[in-house]
Amino acid sequence: MRPTFDLWRVPGRKHLALGDSGLTLLTEVSAQRLRMSLADDLCDGAVYICAVPLGPGLRGQLDVFNAQARALQGHAPADDSTRTVTRAALLHLRALQALDGAQAGASHRAIAQALFGFEAVVRWHADGELRAAVRHLLRRAEAYMAGDYLSLAGIPRVGAESPGDEPMR
Repeated sequence: MRPTFDLWRVPGRKHLALGDSGLTLLTEVSAQRLRMSLADDLCDGAVYICAVPLGPGLRGQLDVFNAQARALQGHAPADDSTRTVTRAALLHLRALQALDGAQAGASHRAIAQALFGFEAVVRWHADGELRAAVRHLLRRAEAYMAGDYLSLAGIPRVGAESPGDEPMR
């Protein structure tokens, strides 16, 4: 049996928009948004077919297409709110927060209290590991400011190639 279209079966808050390329259905379920282009002659109860663009990025888009197909069948998308934070992401966040504090004129001790909590700062020593961690975070953030932030996006720095790696002409 072929699926039939039922707008009210699609979960979440719905927005229909008519644009130059036809009718677009936007749905929101918690923090997730789905966008689907609909045929102009599609009506409630009509049999429909889903088409996806074939291209080099298809494999990476399959999860999105499956979520859209499940939404058309009335299933809410899976909740992604339980993403785990990686150690590297937490380090990047703390480095940028430490830099914000330093640029606002906060002391290393005040930065440590904001990042690690009051209880951790009770153990503060002038040459302790907490102060060393704050200094490390500040150096890391200053390196980001000097151009290393491009590495977070996977973009190589200009001039970072080894000599002899220039393209031949």
